[in-house]
Amino acid sequence: MIVGSEHSQTASGTAPSGYRVLIVEDNPHIIEMYSYVLKKLAANELKGATPLEVHFAADGHAAMALLTESSFQLVMTDLYMPVMDGFQLIEKIRSEPRLKDLPVVAISAGGQDAKDRALKLGVTSYLKKPVRFADVMDTVKQLLRIT
Repeated sequence: MIVGSEHSQTASGTAPSGYRVLIVEDNPHIIEMYSYVLKKLAANELKGATPLEVHFAADGHAAMALLTESSFQLVMTDLYMPVMDGFQLIEKIRSEPRLKDLPVVAISAGGQDAKDRALKLGVTSYLKKPVRFADVMDTVKQLLRIT
């Protein structure tokens, strides 16, 4: 999807060349909801001027393969998945020099222990499932600095 906004800016104050978001989730219904949020963001906030690409991984192992191959501006991850869970993924992201500052949003139905552990591992933001559409939208806009 190729959309954007002249008002979008990076931390340096210049318009970005595009956004790449990685969604790490094993539930297809939740992937569909996050995709819908990002499509709305692309259509309404970015208005076609700045590209927004959405990529998917079903587990942390597949996510690390994608993160190794190319760059992303944001990772949205579930915490409880097969193969490599979100906790392990966050640890790996934070241990990689090239990825250590990458914004990571953990979205989970886990309790306070899961939230505390994710925050201790270095997630940028934590959202509790069931998550509200507006909360996902606001978090993504804030982390990508979309005004």
